[in-house]
Amino acid sequence: MTLNEYFSSYYALICDGSLDDLEDYFCSGSPLFNATKQQFETLRKQFDFKFTLQNVALIAKQDDLLVVRDVVNFKAEIDGKDIDKVSSNLHSLVKESGEWKLHCSTPLPEAMV
Repeated sequence: MTLNEYFSSYYALICDGSLDDLEDYFCSGSPLFNATKQQFETLRKQFDFKFTLQNVALIAKQDDLLVVRDVVNFKAEIDGKDIDKVSSNLHSLVKESGEWKLHCSTPLPEAMV
């Protein structure tokens, strides 16, 4: 699976509400899985939204570590207003049982988008 396929399917799960399946994307030691799942569950209860992956780039690679930057478009209607925002995230992935899994992610400052 390419990085583009990986992150496209990751964001598709979030948009479709299949949040239990997100666990397949996170490594067993990830400090962020539960928080990420809870964050998106809370958002889904408030409004519908869509993430579209615009770009994904490999920043660094080692045998057991990937550092990836993505750019995503977030669209939603919140309180009658259309929201259309582009953001960028930095992800670290580790190899677990021969597969790449998310360990942690962080949004980058808007100035870096």
